[in-house]
Amino acid sequence: MKFSRFSFACFLSLYCLQLQAQKTAYEFGFISDNDLYVSFFLDKYYTNGLELFFNVASTSKLRNFPKRVRTLRAGQKMYNPYFYDVPEIYKQDRPYAGYVYASYLETFANPKQLISFGLEAGYTGANTKAREAQKFVHQFYNIQESNGWDHQVDQTIALGIKANFTQNLYYHPEKNIQLAFVNKALVHSILSNVSSGVGLKINLDAQASLSGIDKSLFYNTATHHGQERWSRECFLGIKSLATYQFKDKTVTGDLVGDFTNPNFHLTPWVWHNDIGFYWSLKHWNISYHQIFHTANVQNLKSDWVRYGSIYLSYKF
Repeated sequence: MKFSRFSFACFLSLYCLQLQAQKTAYEFGFISDNDLYVSFFLDKYYTNGLELFFNVASTSKLRNFPKRVRTLRAGQKMYNPYFYDVPEIYKQDRPYAGYVYASYLETFANPKQLISFGLEAGYTGANTKAREAQKFVHQFYNIQESNGWDHQVDQTIALGIKANFTQNLYYHPEKNIQLAFVNKALVHSILSNVSSGVGLKINLDAQASLSGIDKSLFYNTATHHGQERWSRECFLGIKSLATYQFKDKTVTGDLVGDFTNPNFHLTPWVWHNDIGFYWSLKHWNISYHQIFHTANVQNLKSDWVRYGSIYLSYKF
């Protein structure tokens, strides 16, 4: 009887050690964007977005980039003018639009650098079901339905490429600040833009240090393959990027009902800012952001577009 209890205790201990040794190479989660996360009085411009994603971490065959992260994403975004119900086109400062997309991204990283390349496909128009999604959200908050979607941006199909490059400018694991040079590009028939700026991490956990670019939620690399050790993170993250817009058919696309869009024009240069709190735990990644950028459409009634974002994922 004593031998049986001893055997069971040994088995339980070995099982717990095995669980502790397991790496979290897979991550599944969602990102929810909404201007209500900033203020209950906001319901304009980029008003709602939902994205599902799945990450897989593994070793890489690239000599200078030992870590590889493959990412699948699918989501929906919706846009409306300065108010959720503006049915008259001549009163709108940007059109109603929905955008549905899916993308695949290959990321290669080391503690000081990151490069990624991928594909994105998407479409605008009534088949995005953005009108129905907004109606569902408004019913939840007891807000009436909008009639402005009768002349939303018509259907356009996109297939194109996306790429990222990040380089550390200042990083020492024992220090509480990390600064990096961040670059992004997206090119297809609906959205085409390039961005450059800085990413700043400020450590908020005295018991943990800031991770490198290859192990950080800040850069979508917080999954860990078999040769990596998990590291906890809790930090304030700030990204400030200058973006040049070549194309955005959610603004300049033709409208349903054979209406053209001569009055909506892009603002070429946009300044994007993202301020968030990040927690990277053993099995959970969590972050909350407030995002604001200068007007991306000429003649907007507001100088700034603001919304909030929530990131939640499980690693296994």
